[in-house]
Amino acid sequence: MTDPNPMCGDKAAQPSKWIALLMVVACPLFGARPTWAAAAPNPHAWERWEHALTSSRNYGNPYADVTLRVTYNGPDNRTLRIYGFWDGGNTFRIRCAFPAPGGWRWETECSDVANIGLHRHRGTVEVSPYRGDNPLYAHGFLKVSDNRRYLALADGTPFLWIGDTAWAVPLRASDEEWKTYVADRTAKHFTLIQVAPAPAWAGERDRQGERAFTDKTCSQWNPAYWQSFERKIQHANEKGLAVLLVGLMEPVHRYPEAPQARLFARNIVARLYGNFVIFSPSFDSEVLPLANEVGQAAREATAVHLITQHPGTPWNQPTPTFSDKYYDEPYLDIAAVQTGHNAGHLDWCAHHAIEWTLHLYRHQPHKPIINLEAMYDAQGDKGWRSIDARSLGWRCWLSGAMGYTYGAGDLPPKVPKGSGAIFKWVTDPGKYDHWKKALQWESAFQMQYLHDFLAAIQWWRLEPAHNLIHNQPDDVTRRMVMAKTASGDLAVAYLPDNEAIELDLSAFSAPLTARWFDPIRGRYSPMPGRIENKGTHRFSPPANGDWVLVLQPTGAQTQGDAK
Repeated sequence: MTDPNPMCGDKAAQPSKWIALLMVVACPLFGARPTWAAAAPNPHAWERWEHALTSSRNYGNPYADVTLRVTYNGPDNRTLRIYGFWDGGNTFRIRCAFPAPGGWRWETECSDVANIGLHRHRGTVEVSPYRGDNPLYAHGFLKVSDNRRYLALADGTPFLWIGDTAWAVPLRASDEEWKTYVADRTAKHFTLIQVAPAPAWAGERDRQGERAFTDKTCSQWNPAYWQSFERKIQHANEKGLAVLLVGLMEPVHRYPEAPQARLFARNIVARLYGNFVIFSPSFDSEVLPLANEVGQAAREATAVHLITQHPGTPWNQPTPTFSDKYYDEPYLDIAAVQTGHNAGHLDWCAHHAIEWTLHLYRHQPHKPIINLEAMYDAQGDKGWRSIDARSLGWRCWLSGAMGYTYGAGDLPPKVPKGSGAIFKWVTDPGKYDHWKKALQWESAFQMQYLHDFLAAIQWWRLEPAHNLIHNQPDDVTRRMVMAKTASGDLAVAYLPDNEAIELDLSAFSAPLTARWFDPIRGRYSPMPGRIENKGTHRFSPPANGDWVLVLQPTGAQTQGDAK
């Protein structure tokens, strides 16, 4: 079935060994026939598959000096065209996550056609259906929904984005610490983590003592570093977590030259092609031409992964100007925003979470909106509290966002208490924000309650409906938000700190029942009686603090039980 012998020629012809030797020498001159690869283990659909190739030639910088590509052809005339990557020594690899069961054929091409170890190799892969319980492998890569409002998995299953910022964790954590982190975040029902490649602010070397690149210009990567990095990404995927890789245009420092940034984008996409990864060139920057160049390079390298931009925060602006400038770029799938920390200005944080999200929601053509970074919880006193991280999530979700990413750590330099918690991976056990302690902060559990609340409803059908609120306060930090379905069979409102919410119920087609949800403790409190769908009705929460109001037609099945 396969012929691992790298000689050229037709196996059936069986030439003598002297003719065969002559053909090996002549093939680079006259054009090598394809070499068939030894059979690799057959994967399931959507699981990562790889094949190693051995270069027959040496290069000064194989990372940059040679380009390897592979074309896959599968059932229903599906075709994938992908890059390979250098992985140390004379080893190159090709990877894929096959989107459908059945037989797939692949063939390589190398920019150096004389390299008989890389050029025109062929193989076949028999892909079987996935039968396990990993939600990623069961449903497939992330995509934009048909109505372009939210993210879904390949089979159309809506993807509920509750993210966590783990920027420096792949660099700073050991493999065992990473497993502990992933286990905790999956137990708390996070669905995605956000990481950076090798940010210099987190250190020069990983826990194995490896640098990401062999030089300061990012001209040649160090395979040992990226093998450890990808191992952590693969483990997260195997435990059901998708990954957003942020900072392709600045893998270490700000900023390499454009050719090196584009080269890294091409290679990291190839390395992670078989993984459930979203790519972002930018990492908390203003809009730069380099970000678009790298976005285009990433799009050229993959047609099946989503691409976004993680912008910086244009402070105290009426609209998210950075997100606006990226919005219409053809490579961009997700309209991401960073509503930000805003140096502790809670009014700016609240305004951005509501108004910036609404602004992007109204933009056409539609793109899913995700808030990739808001104010973190750092156990602060006048900001950076659990309520800040929690309330901004609810405000975004009910203002049109279809995803929210939480963070733990990071107080301003003038506040001596903070040093980074999770995202900087604080390793001093004497610190208040040691990573093990920060994993158990109450705000992380409140993200689980947010996830579980949304998972029990058809959250992807919600549309902002703030206009139905008749008693909005002037103070933006106390401004309430509301979303409802177009048919009126579900409505959700968030009260950050209000005595009551007055709602116009004439927009609903049937009498309603109401329930209160406690976002701090994750518990429901039913309200007795039937509420007529007419006029303005005043709803008062059971106690002080922030609350979530749920309205559904009388007789409708309600989500969740008191916990």
